[in-house]
Amino acid sequence: MKIASLAFAGLFALGAALQWNDSDPVLWILGYSAGATLSLASALGRRDFLPNAVAFALFGIWFVSIATSLFGAPQEAFTSFTMQSASHEEPREAVGLALLAGWSAVLAAQARRSL
Repeated sequence: MKIASLAFAGLFALGAALQWNDSDPVLWILGYSAGATLSLASALGRRDFLPNAVAFALFGIWFVSIATSLFGAPQEAFTSFTMQSASHEEPREAVGLALLAGWSAVLAAQARRSL
């Protein structure tokens, strides 16, 4: 679990760094930074239920608010590192939020078991 937490911390830190050129960077940088911080805390042995549960709830609600963008999204939105079209942004964001929500749920469940 420590290795997975470190991997997600790195992935989310990279996600935060890549948001500088986004149209709304502050919100996304904060979101990915929160995911990276919670993952790093878990890797270091700090497993708190409440912060991870709150993160799961917030990322989950945020994901649901844009999840419909995944339906009918062009394959190119997920097969290229460069943005091919403005219509690719929301489906990519939805995938990032699904990762953040899913991993926060895993961390919350792990913390809950260790209570």
